[in-house]
Order: sequence, then C-alpha cells, then structure tokens
Amino acid sequence: MKPIEIESCHPAGQLINTSAELENICTKIEANGRVAVDTEFVWERTYYPNLGIVQLALDEKEAWLLDMPALQGKLDPLGRVLANPEIEKIIHDAKQDLTILRQATGFYPENIFDTRLAAGFIGSSATLSLLDTCAIFANQVLNKGETRSNWLQRPLTVKQFQYALDDVLFLPLIRDEIMSQAEKLGRDEWIVEEMKLYDNPSLYNDPDADQVYIKVKGASRLNRKELAVLLKLAAWREQTACLRNRPRRHIISDESLLKISQIMPQDRENLKQNCALSLRASQRYGEQLLRTVKEGLQMPEADFPELIKRSRNPKIADSSRKLMELIADIGETHNLDSALIATRKDIEKVLTKTDQTTIENARLLQGWRFKLVGEKVISLLTAD
Repeated sequence: MKPIEIESCHPAGQLINTSAELENICTKIEANGRVAVDTEFVWERTYYPNLGIVQLALDEKEAWLLDMPALQGKLDPLGRVLANPEIEKIIHDAKQDLTILRQATGFYPENIFDTRLAAGFIGSSATLSLLDTCAIFANQVLNKGETRSNWLQRPLTVKQFQYALDDVLFLPLIRDEIMSQAEKLGRDEWIVEEMKLYDNPSLYNDPDADQVYIKVKGASRLNRKELAVLLKLAAWREQTACLRNRPRRHIISDESLLKISQIMPQDRENLKQNCALSLRASQRYGEQLLRTVKEGLQMPEADFPELIKRSRNPKIADSSRKLMELIADIGETHNLDSALIATRKDIEKVLTKTDQTTIENARLLQGWRFKLVGEKVISLLTAD
C-alpha cells in the first residue's frame, strides 16, 4: 500500500458556492453517468445535521467540494443528480448520507452503489470502514485525522480539503474492482439486486412519530397501559425536537419519558418531584407533558400498543438458533458475509409470522437469498 500524496492526488479546485458552478458540475456528472458522493456535517446540537460540504468525484483526478451553507436553497441541480436513475451514485455506507441529502435537497435518491455493502458479497465484511475498503480495493492509505473537524468553518484548511477529497476520489475505482471480482464469482447480479433496496423512498423519510416509542431505552419493561402513555410522550418529543431543530435528549431524556410513563403524573408537583425531569424541562414543558399523559390515558384499551418483549417460545428460539447456524455455515462455505443473508431480526420475522403472504414476502425468501437458503428455511418452517 502507498499513502496518498497531496501533490499527485489533489484535483485543482475550490469550494463550489454558486448556482452556475453547481449547474456546470451536474452537467458533467450527467454526461459521465456516475459520481462518487460523500458528506461532511456537524451534528451535535440539532435534530437535523448541519451540512458543511458535499464531496463529488468522477475519478481520482476530477472532484469538487460543494459549500452547502452558501448553496442553501440552490440545490435543485444536485437533487436532480441524486434522483436521476440514469446516474449511478457511488457511496460508502450510503444510508445516512442519502437521508441527509434527501432532507437537504428534497429529492429522493435512485441508482445507488454502496461500496461497503457490496464488499460483503466477495469475501470481505459488509461493515468495512472506508479506511479498510480503500486499503483493500484501492491500495491506498487514507488519513482520517479530520474526522471530528468543524465543517462549517471557513476557510477550510488544507488538511480538511484533502481529507474531504480522499473520501470520494477512489470510490469509482473501488466500485469497479468489487464488481470485477463479483463477476468472476457470479455474484454481480446479486449486488445489482441488493442495491435496488436503496431506491425505496421510505428509507429516507423522518421517523413515524407514533413508532419512535419502541426505541426509547427501557420501553420493553413497560406494560401496555404504560406503553400507551409512552407512545404519546415519545411522539410529542419527536415533533418538538423536529420543530425546534434540537436533539431529542435536549428536549427530554429517555429516562424522564420512562418515569413519566410509569408514574402517569396528574399535576405539576408530581411531575417535578418524581419523574427525573430537570427544572428547566419542567418549567418549559410541564403543561404539555401533563396534557400528553392525559391523551395516553384516554386511549381505548384495545388500541394500547403490544408488549415490546420478544417471544420466549422455546420452539421459535430453537428454530432461530438452527437457522443462524445454517446461515453462518452457508456464508462460510460461499465466502459471503452471513449478515447479508439474514440477521437474527430477519429470521425471527419469518419464524414469528403465521400468515403465508407475510412469510412469502420476507426478504430471506426473495431473490438471491432464496437461491442460497430458501428451500432449507421452508423445510425448517414446515417441519413438525
């Protein structure tokens, strides 16, 4: 491996900060048919990340950095590139970057190639860092010293500029190397099939406010009535955090949500004294929290959420273990990251469903996965 040299691998350019420049770049990208993409942002005290720059590269010699604060409100050309199904967007660990770009541009992405995911099909891990991916597939050593840099500051330092470029310069080369190896293994179509999952618009929407209670730490300890209150409280917090553009924890902590759901206070004093609530939060949100608790308690019992605890059915646990072992063996035999075939969550989803339509539509029983494990899974499901 050889380290990247700034002199030989630093495309001439600057921060792109005008609509005309962005339009010209996007015209070049359209003619090229593909582009490597990455983002740098600051995400410490806001609900949505503050985008500092977006990196775009055609190859090792032609790349640009977009000045996102300067281009705010002028991002339609970039959005059209993201949404154009004729332009392949090459990204490492794509989900977060695409979600941020969808929020920034208003356009939903199509035609994605995720180098991290794709590497899992050819004998590497599907969770490789960009550092390791560049070392393995591009024979390059990246300097990651600017990871926690302030990407909103201007001007950017030379080190920031180089760091940002490094993250996209080699992605087209890596993409081609992965696909070349995949073709030799007969798995290139598997990768193409898997990448189509990124074309689903629902992946990039804000979370459903009525479902975020499931992710509150400790929610699995609550009974159904308490979960009804938690559902309303977590939805209120999500909406408040979004409107104020503040992190959820800056509105109210998970611990406080859980306490309020269990105690179900009816007055400010109980809320203040027994619910692990800061004085500031109690003063600012006290009345809203009490109203939200009341909304949860008024929910019809039939509509209470189901318990979050997973089934402890011994038969399901045994079948899950057998399937995990089977999938691990198949992954090892085929030199394929077994987590790509199925996670424990995927397996439990199949095992705990009883209606045939849900089972047949499970990801584990579709496409290339079915070819690998489908018959064995069905055999296990139908066994006495």
